[in-house]
Amino acid sequence: MQKIIDETKERAYQYLKEFGFEENEIVPVVSKGIFELTTTLEKLRTLLVPCHEYDLELLDDLLHALKGLLFQLGNHLLAERIEELRVYDNTEILCEELKRTLYLEE
Repeated sequence: MQKIIDETKERAYQYLKEFGFEENEIVPVVSKGIFELTTTLEKLRTLLVPCHEYDLELLDDLLHALKGLLFQLGNHLLAERIEELRVYDNTEILCEELKRTLYLEE
């Protein structure tokens, strides 16, 4: 999970700089985004580890929020992967794919 956070933080600085933000504007945006990303990943970890019956609506809401955060912070490839995973019908496979993709079992 920390790998996702670190990678996204690094990409966020680069992405926002390329987007035209000044350094003093980037720091608070990235800080808030990384806090929200960490919180969302922790909620997913709690929900998915270990895999059990869980609220599919809550899971979908968390994945939607995660996709948005990742995209806004410049981690577009992972955001697209999360969107792909949202269509899984088999919750057991979805759970395993999410844990693997997001490094939730570190």
